[in-house]
Amino acid sequence: MGLEDNGYTLREFQIDELDEEELARFVAFNNVLGAEAQPRHVDLTPEEFVIFTGSPGQVRKRFMVLDDEKKPVAHLQTSYSDDGSSPNILQTRLGVLPEHRRNGIGTALLVKAATAAKEMERPKLSAFHFDTVPAGKAFADYFGATPQLDFHSNAVKVADLDLDLLQSWVDQGPNRAPGYSVRVIEGVYPDELLEGMAHLYFILERDMPHPDNWEPREWTAELVKQMADHYHQGSDSITAIAIHDDSGAPVGMSQLVKRRTDPKTWFVSTTMVDPEHRGLALGKWVKGAVNLAALERWPAAEWQETGNAFTNEAMLGINHAMGFRHEFTMTDVEFDVDEVLKKTGS
Repeated sequence: MGLEDNGYTLREFQIDELDEEELARFVAFNNVLGAEAQPRHVDLTPEEFVIFTGSPGQVRKRFMVLDDEKKPVAHLQTSYSDDGSSPNILQTRLGVLPEHRRNGIGTALLVKAATAAKEMERPKLSAFHFDTVPAGKAFADYFGATPQLDFHSNAVKVADLDLDLLQSWVDQGPNRAPGYSVRVIEGVYPDELLEGMAHLYFILERDMPHPDNWEPREWTAELVKQMADHYHQGSDSITAIAIHDDSGAPVGMSQLVKRRTDPKTWFVSTTMVDPEHRGLALGKWVKGAVNLAALERWPAAEWQETGNAFTNEAMLGINHAMGFRHEFTMTDVEFDVDEVLKKTGS
């Protein structure tokens, strides 16, 4: 039996095609899924949803499943990088409201994604599930999805941050790393740093643990600027950038981001140091600098959140020293396209 036989309708759409009421319904649906998966979830506004679920550099298709009252009960998004990287993967996001699960909706959407991937000659679907939503893992296991990486979301109360520790990391920075300095930037990066920041983002993606079929995209100054301009429509950022003084090149960074509608939460978007400049405690220096700056400029915060793979021992050591503790885990998985189609008889 198909979706229509169970009273559902599948609709392909683009976000900018939805009228105000349709967008509000779709965002409310996504907020329900978000609240199920993530502790302390704060609902996105429709304006934020448009910003934070879309970004430059991706080609997307979106689908929603509507019930007989035209309310969204499930969604599917497929995407891939527009630079040709990771040609074997079609990235997939899929979610079904709890009360509509076990009606074949998830299977129908997975088949749709697998069929699209087959037509594009991409043998794998990349997806993820949360340990807070057991149905997601059960669904992935049923279709033989292969776990790739666990990403652990950790949080600390801002009031519990050890200010003396953070200040010591900053104060000791020049002695630990002579020939380097740290520059704190609020908002978008200045033009003279864009090339260097693009290099850092490429290194970050190349150096981090990743699934078998994933590969880093080509970061350019233009893409970095597009990304920054896009996300700063709905958020603010503070970035501490480690600079190699002789060359003027950025060699590390730590960035905190805050949604404008949620002053209580800081998100760590990234902290990294170029491997060629490690061993000098630059990670502690930028981490201390960005936190001290945020404490001064964003005084209403209550929580700070970050995500790490357990293989990143250096960063985990810094975060544990700051008081971060585990909250939930997101697991990347890969579905084999042929196996999905075979199992479903599609």
